[in-house]
Amino acid sequence: MINLFEKYDGSSRDFLFSQKTAKIKIPSVAMIDDGFLPDDVDSPFKYFCNLNDHHDPLYFDQLKIPYYWRILSTGAGGRIFDLDHLKARIVYSATNNSRFVKEVHWLDDVGLTSWVDHYNNHGHLFAKTYYESNQPTYRKYFDNHGKVVIEWNIEADDIFLDTKGIHRHFTSLPKFVAFYLQLRKYNLDHVFYNSLSYPLWVIDELPAGGSDTLFWNEDTGTEIPGNMRYLLDTKTRTKHIVFQRHRDWIRRRELFPENLGNVTDLHYLGMIYPHPRGNKLQPRILIMTNSDQIDHLNELVQAMPNIQFEIAAVTEMSGKLLAFGERDNVNVYPNVSRKRALKLLQDCDIYLDINQGSEILDSVRAAFEQNMLILGFKDTLHEPQFVAPQNIFEQGQVREMTQTILTALLKPALMKKLVDTQREHANDSTVEQYKKVIGELTNGKAR
Repeated sequence: MINLFEKYDGSSRDFLFSQKTAKIKIPSVAMIDDGFLPDDVDSPFKYFCNLNDHHDPLYFDQLKIPYYWRILSTGAGGRIFDLDHLKARIVYSATNNSRFVKEVHWLDDVGLTSWVDHYNNHGHLFAKTYYESNQPTYRKYFDNHGKVVIEWNIEADDIFLDTKGIHRHFTSLPKFVAFYLQLRKYNLDHVFYNSLSYPLWVIDELPAGGSDTLFWNEDTGTEIPGNMRYLLDTKTRTKHIVFQRHRDWIRRRELFPENLGNVTDLHYLGMIYPHPRGNKLQPRILIMTNSDQIDHLNELVQAMPNIQFEIAAVTEMSGKLLAFGERDNVNVYPNVSRKRALKLLQDCDIYLDINQGSEILDSVRAAFEQNMLILGFKDTLHEPQFVAPQNIFEQGQVREMTQTILTALLKPALMKKLVDTQREHANDSTVEQYKKVIGELTNGKAR
C-alpha cells in the first residue's frame, strides 16, 4: 500500500499530515521532485540521483556568480544583476525570510527565461531545465557529483535513465514511475492517489489485481471530469473514490449515476488540521504582509478604534506603513521574528487577508489552524479554501466587513458559528473519521 502523489503540493502535504495524525503509516512517493521533499516522501529522482546527504540548503549569498555581478535580495525573492542589467531571478523555498535558494531563472537578452537551475534542500544543483519561447522543453537531473543521471524530454515526454548499471529509455513519465515502483518492490496492492493526471496513468501501468482509491480534492464543477468518467466506464484498478470537498460530496447524487460502473463505492473524507486553541474573542486583528498595499487599512483602523491592529512583515516596512504605528490602536512589526509571529497568531482572534502581493509565513493557514476568524476582499485572498464565502467581501464593502467583525466579537455564539462554518468550508475532519474511512477502504490493513 502506498500514497502516490503527482507532486508534493498543499493538498498532498495535508493528506499525509492527516494520515500521520491518525497514526496511519503508509509509504509515500511523489512523481515530480522539486528538491525539497521531506525525508519520508520518496521519488524516483531522489532515488536514482542519490540526493540524500546532510548538507544545508543553499543560502542566497552562496550562489556562485561572476565577479562584479551582484545579488539584490528581499524576503520574497532575489535578483542577479550585471551592472544594471537583470540576468536572473531567484526563487526561494519559502516565504519566511529564510532565503534558501530553490530555483534560479536565467534570462535571455529580451528578459525571457532561457534556463532554470534547480537546487535541493541539501544545497546541490540537482536539475537544469531548458526553455524555448519561454516554455520548458528539456530537463537534466544530476547526482551529487554533477553527473547526468536522468534526461527528460518534456515536450515528447521521453525519459532516459543512466545509473547504477541501468540504461533504460521510457516513453513517458508514468512508465518511468511504474518501473521505479516495481524496482523498489513497494507493496502495490492498494494505491492511494490524489490526481486524475499522471498518477492515473501510472496505475494503468501496474499489474492487474490491485484495488486503488482516488482521493479527489479538486473542484468537480458541473460535470464529472473526463478522467473520472473513464474510471466509471472502464475496468481499472480504481474501485473507490473519496471526495475531500464536502460541497462535492453533498452533490454526488446529481453528479453520479446510480450505477457507478467499475467503481464500487463513494466516500467523504476531508483533511485533519491542527487546532491548538479555540477562538477567545480577543479584540485584536492580525495582518501579515510583504507590501504596504493593504486595502482600505485606513478606513478599517478608523472604523474600529477599540480594536487593536497588529501588522507584521518579515522585511523592512515602508514609511507609509510605519506611520500607522503612530496610531493608538495599531502596532507594527518590521522584520518580525518567527517567535514573535507565532505569539501574534496566538494572541489575535481576527485575521484580515487584505494585503496585495504575496502571502508570508503561510499566515492564512496558520490563522485557520488557530481558529481565528478570517475575512478578506475577493481580490486579495491568498488561500480562499480557508475563508468561508460569507466572509469574502467586495472592495466597496468595508462597512459590511467592519460590522461582521464587531458583531462576532460581541456575540460568542455567532463567533463559534462563523468559525465552525469556516472549518466546514475547509473540509476539516477528525482522527476518528480517518480511521473509520481508511479502515473500511483497506479492510483494516491501514489502521
